[in-house]
Amino acid sequence: MIESERQNLQKETEEMALEPTKHVNGRMWPPGVSGNPNGRPVGSRTVFSQGFLKDLASVWAEEGRETMVKTARDNPSAFFATCARLIGPEVKLTIEQQLPGNLSPSDWNLMTQILDAVKSAIPDAHTRPAGEVLEFVLGALRNCPVF
Repeated sequence: MIESERQNLQKETEEMALEPTKHVNGRMWPPGVSGNPNGRPVGSRTVFSQGFLKDLASVWAEEGRETMVKTARDNPSAFFATCARLIGPEVKLTIEQQLPGNLSPSDWNLMTQILDAVKSAIPDAHTRPAGEVLEFVLGALRNCPVF
């Protein structure tokens, strides 16, 4: 390419970049004007949907439950992901972690410390009857000086 052609091409490219675009607000058509005035042909979507649902019903009738059980057993993550997609947005699942006895975290911490103290005071506590261990702990607490 000769130098003058290269310069002309460069000049045209620079001028094109400065020309206003034909898009309005980032769209090819102004508000209220459709890019497809005739729209999608009537029934084209429903024909596909009806055919798909008919085929799905046929496969389900032949393989449904057996395939579902096999997927749940062999690929539980895919099974539960599919189930989650089938559940509508109106179903909301809330999972709350709750400590036994509805204890607060600080009370639960205190209980674990007490349990650790009992285990260290009575090394074979796990082999003794619960009532016997409780009597020992209550006796120790009654004889404990008040602070």
